[in-house]
Amino acid sequence: MAYKSVDYEPTLRWLYIAGVVAMVGAFLFLRPKPTPPPTKAKVFGCYTTPLGPPIMLTADGMKILQSGFPRIGFHLERHKQGIALTAEAPIAAKPVGGRYLYSIVQPGEGLFLNFFKIIDGRRYGVFEERELTQFAMLSADGIYLPYRRASDASCLNVRFR
Repeated sequence: MAYKSVDYEPTLRWLYIAGVVAMVGAFLFLRPKPTPPPTKAKVFGCYTTPLGPPIMLTADGMKILQSGFPRIGFHLERHKQGIALTAEAPIAAKPVGGRYLYSIVQPGEGLFLNFFKIIDGRRYGVFEERELTQFAMLSADGIYLPYRRASDASCLNVRFR
């Protein structure tokens, strides 16, 4: 008695293709949505440090309250280490007479101003927009200048030389 064979190859091919399509569809449509960039309005205000001039962040841009320093644009970026304030001009802080003065430097020399928080004496990056209260600027001599949010009155009519 002879048995008739069944050809399963077309059925298995369609099942394989349907499985691949289902995996690609799941990857495209079920992946987590990317976190949007932080809004600039969360950081508007005055920031001060005892070592340098105050910085005012407004909708018009970043104003380092130092004589003759121009207003420059800024935006916020998400990095692996946390949220960073990015000046849209290459700025640097250099020591002058025990204080720090800002200048615009050659392209490629500016640094990010990383927001941070301190837990148990250690500095950590900030990932939540509600924690954007202080940032640090790395000066030309390797010292971090910690800027903390202050009242807007701290920045009014201040000119640092």
